Amino acid sequence: MTQWLPLFCSLVVAIAAVVGVLLNNRTNRAAVTAADERNRVTLDAAQRNVESTNAAAERREHDKWRRESVLAAVASVLAISTDVRQQLLYCDRWEADELDEIGEDVIQNITGTRGFISNLRVLAHRKIPNRCEDLTRTLTAALNISLQRRRIEMDAEATGEEISEIRALWSRAIENTVEEERSVINATRVELEIKISTDLHSASPELALNRA
Repeated sequence: MTQWLPLFCSLVVAIAAVVGVLLNNRTNRAAVTAADERNRVTLDAAQRNVESTNAAAERREHDKWRRESVLAAVASVLAISTDVRQQLLYCDRWEADELDEIGEDVIQNITGTRGFISNLRVLAHRKIPNRCEDLTRTLTAALNISLQRRRIEMDAEATGEEISEIRALWSRAIENTVEEERSVINATRVELEIKISTDLHSASPELALNRA
C-alpha cells in the first residue's frame, strides 16, 4: 500500500490542478463576457447619444429654416402692402383717364401676395396667413375707396360735403391698412417668439419686422 501512496498523491495534485485550470478558465470567460457586455452597453449609449445629438441638430436647422422662411414670406407681403399704400397715398394725383389702369395695376400687386400666403399656410400657424389675407382685403377696400374718392373729386357736380365724407372715409381706409400690417407683425412675433423692442414702435411695419 505504501508503494502506491506517491502515485495517489500525484493523482490528487493533478486532479486539483485540472480543476483549478477549469475554474480559472470559467472565471476568465465570465470576466470576458461581462467586459463585452459593458462595452456593448457603452457603445449603445454612445450611439444613442450621437443619434440624439444629430436629431437635435437637424431640428435646430429645420426650425431655423422655417423661421427664416416665415419671416421672408411675411416681409414680402408687408413690402407689397407698403408699395400699394404708397400708391394710394398719392391718389389725388391720379388723372381721370388712368384710373382704370391704375386700379388694375394695384390689384395685380395685391394678387402678388397669394404665393407668399400659400407658403405661410404650410409653414406657419393659421393666424399669420389669416392676418395676411385680412390685410389684402383691407388693401383692396382702400383701393376702391381711393378710386371712388378721385372720381368724386373730379366730379363737377359733387358737393363739398360729399368730398369731405369720401376723404374722411379714405383716411380711415389708409389707417386700416396700417393697423392690419401691424396685426400681421404681431402675429408673426408671437409665433416666432420675437422680442419687441420699444424703439421699434414708431418704425414702419416692414422695417420693424426685419429689425426685430
